Amino acid sequence: MKYLRYCIKRINHIDADIVVLTGDYVTHDIWGGFRKKMIKLISDIQSQLGVYACLGNHDYGIGGVFGSLREHQMHRIIRDMTNCGVKVLRNGSSVLEIDGESLWFVGLGDLWADDFEPHKAFAEVGTDGPVIALAHNPDSVKHLEEFDFDAVMCGHTHGIPVQFVTSFGWPLLNRHDYHAGLYSLGNKKVYVNRGLGRFGRILFNTRPEITIFNLR
Repeated sequence: MKYLRYCIKRINHIDADIVVLTGDYVTHDIWGGFRKKMIKLISDIQSQLGVYACLGNHDYGIGGVFGSLREHQMHRIIRDMTNCGVKVLRNGSSVLEIDGESLWFVGLGDLWADDFEPHKAFAEVGTDGPVIALAHNPDSVKHLEEFDFDAVMCGHTHGIPVQFVTSFGWPLLNRHDYHAGLYSLGNKKVYVNRGLGRFGRILFNTRPEITIFNLR
């Protein structure tokens, strides 16, 4: 908690216009204790124009890790994050008006949790401004070719190209094309954030990351 409180202070020190969160806020939170701590931390995030978020596979409960939807934990997380002022987008969109111009946010449900519905997510997106999509798993990008967006912001990978490696050196889960940093898809951008999780750093020796974007 001390480490994450420090991270929140760093975020607030930036004095950002907008903060986006790309999922995996809790892991295996069977009794809800971690969710309550997470909500207390997130409620301290400050931004000028709002906090927008999508869900990660772990936010659906243990089943979400293995590709099945668990409604109870997911709805509790959405409810509690919404109550503390976060705009949670689960296969939906929201428009923000800034100085008379529109900025669209699209949030995708998680690919591994079998909650990925891009047609629903992009259904109400207008053509009157740039579109930023939030998708926890960067593999989601491969299913967005027919949709209009300017950038996709992702997490999930902990900054490594391979999630697990057997004792024989065989990768079990490849990250394919996108595992960390900025990528270009023609005139579109994909950014994969390494996240803040300490467990990931212990296991994979990857540095935690708070990313600053300038959209002007």
